[in-house]
Amino acid sequence: MSAKTKLLIVDDESSTRTLLSQIFEEMGHSVRMAQDGFSALQQIRESIPDVLLSDLNMPGMSGFELLSVVRRRFPGIYVIATSGAYSGEDVPYGIAADAFYEKATKFRSLLSLMEAATAVDRLCRRDSNTSAPVWLSPVDGDPLCDAYVMITCPECMRAFSHAVEDSLLLIHETDCDYCQVCIRYAVVQQLDPLLSQPYHPMLVEASSPLITTDLPRQGVAGVAPRGRMVA
Repeated sequence: MSAKTKLLIVDDESSTRTLLSQIFEEMGHSVRMAQDGFSALQQIRESIPDVLLSDLNMPGMSGFELLSVVRRRFPGIYVIATSGAYSGEDVPYGIAADAFYEKATKFRSLLSLMEAATAVDRLCRRDSNTSAPVWLSPVDGDPLCDAYVMITCPECMRAFSHAVEDSLLLIHETDCDYCQVCIRYAVVQQLDPLLSQPYHPMLVEASSPLITTDLPRQGVAGVAPRGRMVA
């Protein structure tokens, strides 16, 4: 590549951010780091990255919320989502990402995803994808009442409260209270403190380290190269 690829790594684990940063800097990328969605947006305002590598389960603004904002406001950024709460290589349904890396699996897979991301012509990337759901954190109210979310309509920009339905596994639809436009949204579910798993009870717990031992001994430079149910 004639110019360094600008990479933004977002993860609430300091050790993970630092290790990934060191690896990708060694590969020739220009790397910045953020610890959650809010700090990531601040970094993006200062300089828009080419690639965003983001964890999903983070305090403050989660990766679910961050990626839905990025898809609408910065559609030219290539997004790789990472998580130990989902399995497989496909992007989990409802996640506004171009690719997905399952944590605690072969690190070569992440390197291949990054190589593919840097090969994408930035001039040919998608327009803003308004079909991606808006991810929202629930607001606790009266304990005798259901939780609710505050939704800001992407069309008229007015905010309104909306009661959260019983199932947090669904991507919901509701009409704006003001302009009646249909809004697709999903609710960020808190992690189970014992299992560190959101969303699905059958997910396998990812308890092994993020970086596995399949990296070549000589270094990383030579590595070759979306219904409504979230299940």
